Amino acid sequence: MRLRIRTPFLAAAGLAAGLLLLTVGCSLNIEGQQSALDPKGPVAKNQYDIFMLTLYVTTFIFITVGGALAWVLWKFRQRKGDDPNFIPPQSHGHPMLEMGLVIASAGLLVIIAIPTFGGIILKKVVPEELLDGAIEVNVVGFQWWWAFEYPEQGFYTANELVFPAGRAVKINLRADDVIHSFWLPKLAGKVDLIPGQENFIWIMADEPGYFWGQCAEFCGDSHAYMLFRAIALPEDEWEEWLETQQRDTVADDGSFEPLLAREDWGYPEDKILKGAEVFRQACAGCHSVNPRIQTNGPNLAHFGSRTSVAAGWYENEYDLLYRWIREPEKVKPGNFMYRGFLDRDGRTVIMPGLKDYDLSDEEVHAVTAYLYTLR
Repeated sequence: MRLRIRTPFLAAAGLAAGLLLLTVGCSLNIEGQQSALDPKGPVAKNQYDIFMLTLYVTTFIFITVGGALAWVLWKFRQRKGDDPNFIPPQSHGHPMLEMGLVIASAGLLVIIAIPTFGGIILKKVVPEELLDGAIEVNVVGFQWWWAFEYPEQGFYTANELVFPAGRAVKINLRADDVIHSFWLPKLAGKVDLIPGQENFIWIMADEPGYFWGQCAEFCGDSHAYMLFRAIALPEDEWEEWLETQQRDTVADDGSFEPLLAREDWGYPEDKILKGAEVFRQACAGCHSVNPRIQTNGPNLAHFGSRTSVAAGWYENEYDLLYRWIREPEKVKPGNFMYRGFLDRDGRTVIMPGLKDYDLSDEEVHAVTAYLYTLR
């Protein structure tokens, strides 16, 4: 017996397979780490409302047009016994109907455009009622990490944006090298960071929380690893964090010895002191441990109190930090921590990378332990 597979069956099977492929990347968890469908601040809520309005309007259009098409296909389908050569009366359209459809389409666009324009204005201007108590943060995007400066308080940090819940945060954005894009989906939309140009966005968290952000503009080898964390703190914890961030973490005599009390180091004294020496020789050229100074690499003052490593890619755990220092090129391909900085000619080394120092396993462990005393 020979099976015959009809064309309609193949078409239906192909359509089902296509729909399956389209849905494999979808998730019904709207409360995921980076879900724009779970807004936690006024800017994100405004964008969510615009998205839902657009969804309702386009769904209405889809149902109306699709329904009319289905009705026409059903009503005027070819029936058994119809003359295949029959040509129905021809006309040149219905002017009133066509004009009505044009006006209706324009009206639907206006319904979407007005709140969209309002949302664009909202994202760029902090509402007057929120200006009192607002804080300011300067953000610079690098390949592939984030520098955060708190100009009013006079210190730098990296890869973690900390701010008080319930207060507006004015964020000035610029890039050091190529175009990046600042995206914190639960609090705001995407805004580009462009070399030579300063852009702006503001955010506010309705309540304390921990949020995930990332670069949303392809910017090189490790673009996908250019993440950051945003932490909204209660007011008392924010004030405590501010006070802590402005303190020195190491001695100012060039030894890089931690100022944290020895009983709080958590590791043997000889290991920490060895780590300080290795850091001075191999790391201090790129990384500052002075909260008031920003250098070519992420500022590591108070690194031990942060929650993430490698621009948000790893959690701040000993084994993961050790691996990041030991083999950074495998964790984030193309990173300058491993390769070093080259001049514009692409050949002259301005700052050597870890590949030039060839640290031993013991030295890497020492530096890893040392970094946890910087808090």
